[in-house]
Amino acid sequence: MISNPERLRLTAIVDDSVVSAGASVSLGLIVTELVINALKHAFAGDDPAGTITVEYSSLPGSWLLTVSDSGSGMPRNHDAANGGLGTAIVNALSRQLEATVVIAPAHPGTTVFVARKSG
Repeated sequence: MISNPERLRLTAIVDDSVVSAGASVSLGLIVTELVINALKHAFAGDDPAGTITVEYSSLPGSWLLTVSDSGSGMPRNHDAANGGLGTAIVNALSRQLEATVVIAPAHPGTTVFVARKSG
C-alpha cells in the first residue's frame, strides 16, 4: 500500500481526556478506517508524499475527532453519502457514539470531522 513510507507522515494531536472503553474501541476503529482510506485514495500513485493528521479534543459531554490528509482530495462528483464499506463502518460507529460525520475538502486533501455535542 505504501511504496515509500518515508514520504508519508502520520501526526496525532490529542488532549489528555479519558474515554470509556466502549467509546475508545469505536473511536479507534473510526480512526483506522479513515487513515486506511487516506492511504488508499489520497496518496494513490507511484511515489506519494504527504501528511495524515489525527486530532482529538473533548469537553464535558462533547468531543471532536478530525482526520485530515494533504492528498489529492475527493473528486468533485464524489458522493460521500454512498461511499464504500469503510464509509459505512465510520457512519455506523458514529451513530453508535451519537456523533455526526462531516466530510470537507481541505485544498489540498480532505478533512473528516466526527463530532459529538452535548445536550
